[in-house]
Amino acid sequence: MSKSASPTLRLGIDLGTTRTVVVASDRGRHPVASFDVGGAFQDHLPGVAAFADGRWWFGEQARARMATPSPETFAHASVKRLVSRLPPDEPIPGAPDGTTALGLLERYVGWVRHMLTSRSNLRLPADAVLPAMVAVPANAGTRQRYLTLEAFRRAGFDVLGQVGEPTAAAIEFAHREPVVLSPRSPKRYVVVYDLGGGTFDTAAVSLQDRRFELLTSEGIGRLGGADFDAVILDLVRETLEGDVPAARLDALPTAAALELCRDAKEGLRPSSRRLVVDMSPLLPQAPPTMIATERIYERCRPLIARTVALVDELFARLPQSGIDPEDPRQLGALYLVGGSVAFPPVARALRERYGRKIKLSAQPHAATATGLSVAADPEAEIRVREATTRHFGVWREAEDGREKIFDPILSKDALPDDDEGSPRGGEGWVVQRRYRPAHTVGHLRFLECTRLSDQGHPDGDLTPWQELRFPYDPALAEFPLDELSVERRAPDVEIVETYRRSKDGTITVEIDNPAASLRRRYVLGALR
Repeated sequence: MSKSASPTLRLGIDLGTTRTVVVASDRGRHPVASFDVGGAFQDHLPGVAAFADGRWWFGEQARARMATPSPETFAHASVKRLVSRLPPDEPIPGAPDGTTALGLLERYVGWVRHMLTSRSNLRLPADAVLPAMVAVPANAGTRQRYLTLEAFRRAGFDVLGQVGEPTAAAIEFAHREPVVLSPRSPKRYVVVYDLGGGTFDTAAVSLQDRRFELLTSEGIGRLGGADFDAVILDLVRETLEGDVPAARLDALPTAAALELCRDAKEGLRPSSRRLVVDMSPLLPQAPPTMIATERIYERCRPLIARTVALVDELFARLPQSGIDPEDPRQLGALYLVGGSVAFPPVARALRERYGRKIKLSAQPHAATATGLSVAADPEAEIRVREATTRHFGVWREAEDGREKIFDPILSKDALPDDDEGSPRGGEGWVVQRRYRPAHTVGHLRFLECTRLSDQGHPDGDLTPWQELRFPYDPALAEFPLDELSVERRAPDVEIVETYRRSKDGTITVEIDNPAASLRRRYVLGALR
């Protein structure tokens, strides 16, 4: 560690869809970092990116370029949402300089580091080592987990570990309500409702024995405050149609317009009856747009209903974990976190459904980062054990070689074999397959999904992964396998596949032909 760095300072960093929040862990205290932006301090960094004048800009500087775009400007209101569905090495669609998903996230995280060392109240020297615990959505794919970790590492952070966002929020809940961890407490679990700017997660997390065990989770990868902003923008366009020519409305820069809608939305209170959105910075002489809040809430109701339905599903699965969801003594709370839970119709819908079970975090937007900072503190003795949140598997030949079957290597809600319980390490999951191949070359196609059909086929939200080829016939080991035709000729060998999923979410597979001493190792999902 650098001599200029505090020997006790660690960070919890929540890389959010609309904002990034950093909380320090310093000798038992957990202050939220504030950043000097134009002489005013704010407790977050915007997740906005823009490419203009031959370079990338982030935060407020990106917003300024979004407000006065040129034909060469490329802008997006959320770096996280932009890269979350892309392979790490895939170029950003529309980006003028060919920057990849990993490249953009690395630049953004590097900017976060710069702001921490030069413009924050934490007084960190520029050469300081920054140990950090980071988070991903509970239902993030393994590729997104790799992308996040690799971006932090390349940007110069010492990554202590990775925790799912709802689990981090549960840690923050227990930190603020330590009585729930008492051996005499009847509270066995907390259900986290985490609605951020771009993702929704709900998860049941065990509170017993100071072990934060992710019991089960559900989520929607692209639903959050950004979708409410889009609803508001649609209503703004509809309202302005009579006052602004269609050509001008069509030319409205979407990313900048969404930012104006977000700013207006975040000023809403439960008593608000009207929302005023001023588009004049983008549409000179356009009148302020007034929209009845009930009109907005009605449009957003189906989105909110989707989140409530998933919470119901999660409660229904709790008996599988030995928990009685009808016993109110066992539930610590339905804990609301994430910046978008402040949107009035969200709390209204949840109160109508769950009543007194609800508890709102004192700092909804900072709950995850606070939990991460607590997990980063070795003195807190936090133990985390997280189940997988998506099925991961491979399409392979059936034993008769006549059809393809899906082999779920890691099943959703599976827990790791090891019992270390530390977010910083542990081997994680190890799964092995043995078989005799039916062809000369193995062609394996990996993917993730949120559920399996009754027939065992991938279903729900599908994320295709990379494909790889392995020479079952050792005589082909030195040939370019992509150029060879696969022959239905079974070499008399046994193949052993060993899969390992580390605590940081990285999956590797080692394919071994022991008789021929041929073994290859692949890091899955890292690059296409």
